[in-house]
Amino acid sequence: MMKHRTAPTRMAAGCLGALLCLSPAAVHARAAEQQRVPGAAESFRTPWGDPDLQGVWTTDVMRPVPLQRPEELGERAELSAEEQAERAADEARLLRDDKAEVPRREFPDGGPSHWYEYPEDPSARTSLIIDPPNGRLPPFTQGAQLRTIDPGTQVSFFGGSYDSSTPKYGPEDFNLNDRCISRGLPNTWVPSIYNNGFQIVQHPDYVVIVYERMHEYRVIPLDSREALNPDVRQYLGDSRGRWEGDTLVVEVTNFSDDTTYRRSGAARRLTERYTRVDADTVRVEFTVDDPTTWTQPWTAAVDGKRDPSYWQIFEYACHEGNIQLGFMISASQHEHEAEADADAGR
Repeated sequence: MMKHRTAPTRMAAGCLGALLCLSPAAVHARAAEQQRVPGAAESFRTPWGDPDLQGVWTTDVMRPVPLQRPEELGERAELSAEEQAERAADEARLLRDDKAEVPRREFPDGGPSHWYEYPEDPSARTSLIIDPPNGRLPPFTQGAQLRTIDPGTQVSFFGGSYDSSTPKYGPEDFNLNDRCISRGLPNTWVPSIYNNGFQIVQHPDYVVIVYERMHEYRVIPLDSREALNPDVRQYLGDSRGRWEGDTLVVEVTNFSDDTTYRRSGAARRLTERYTRVDADTVRVEFTVDDPTTWTQPWTAAVDGKRDPSYWQIFEYACHEGNIQLGFMISASQHEHEAEADADAGR
């Protein structure tokens, strides 16, 4: 359950309503109705008969799960009962300490502890990756091993992403996450330290997904239209959806090299699969295929859960990043000037 919500400024549902020619009131009424009337799996249908994925979901329960499985666990997909109890106890301790008046812990993946959202019932999964069976990324290709990534364009994996190895002279020298522009795909699906909510709204011809983090949204057509011209490149790519039974399958192409992911750039292709599991769960699987980067495709999965405290998606304004960027530029330049003086013996 999320404990530290970003303060609301305006509701993102209004944006969704405009996109789908629905009023914000209608969008909220539909979401509220789903919250009130969870039923059997076969009842999750829209009025026009499609599987119903709609609602506000959070992947907070997945946050303690690493993308890659520790090698010593081999092909073990879940923790033992004892290991899971230890994980749950760790999350409970962090939540308890975070609410108490104690010195704030610093975390290795960025930010003080009061930034974090702790699940009360974390997943027992040992990795987000479900294929290959060892739960680990495939090896890089030889070309990817030699590839250099510009830190000003790549999207960071976590909330904190500042790279101090090179001096910063302007906003363009920071990655898109630090600039509050985009987390990119598939990184948007990897749970971060906070703001892991997303909302799905459906229409007979479209599915809309809005993400709490980085105020991003996607409008996914279902009408078999052709993909965009290959010369048109976008941060979140170009999405085209279709139904395969009760699963929404979305093919994503046309990525920009400005949103790299673990050395993968414009050649990246995603296949997403959305399935309603039960009244409180939507599973999202994503397969990443880039033969210029990895020796084989790989697949990860996250579970979106209902949470009473996630009753709507709030605007992620990212004011702190806008204000702090000037300080970060100045600090970076002073730091590298001091290093240069030290190297010169001054």
